[in-house]
Amino acid sequence: MPKQFEFSAEFDHPVERVHALLTDEEYWRSRVADGPRAAVRVGAEQDTDGVPVVTVTMTDVVDADGFPALVRKVVRGEMRMERVDVWRPVADGRAAGRVRGTSSGIPVAIDGEYALSPRGGGSVLDVRGTITVRIPLVGGQIELLARQMVSQMVERDGDEARRRLSAAE
Repeated sequence: MPKQFEFSAEFDHPVERVHALLTDEEYWRSRVADGPRAAVRVGAEQDTDGVPVVTVTMTDVVDADGFPALVRKVVRGEMRMERVDVWRPVADGRAAGRVRGTSSGIPVAIDGEYALSPRGGGSVLDVRGTITVRIPLVGGQIELLARQMVSQMVERDGDEARRRLSAAE
């Protein structure tokens, strides 16, 4: 059964500045070094309803050795992980997006939504979604590990965005 997640990151900066950073190719290229084991692509596209979106695709190849024993029992060797963020433009002082995550080696699917909205003098990014792992017996335990990884991702992204936004002042 899928596990739900809900995390938030607060910023002292307005929605427009946070959104501009999260859709900036230079920002993502500085965070994910292109190479044989990791890559990032940022592109402008149109969503299914014709609205222009920015898509950020990050891939990373990691050795299963770095994962907890439960995961190492299921995956041998390397695992390719992909994260895709899709951001719609700011409208009425808010921005929305989607996050999808998949991996080779484990049938995992992360499916979530971003909501970037004003809060006080700054903004807040709410991330909500589900994690599904289709492995009998241990899938639920791996879903909990994946939930921790999503929490860490939101925390790292928020910390780095706050650092960059403050440095740009």
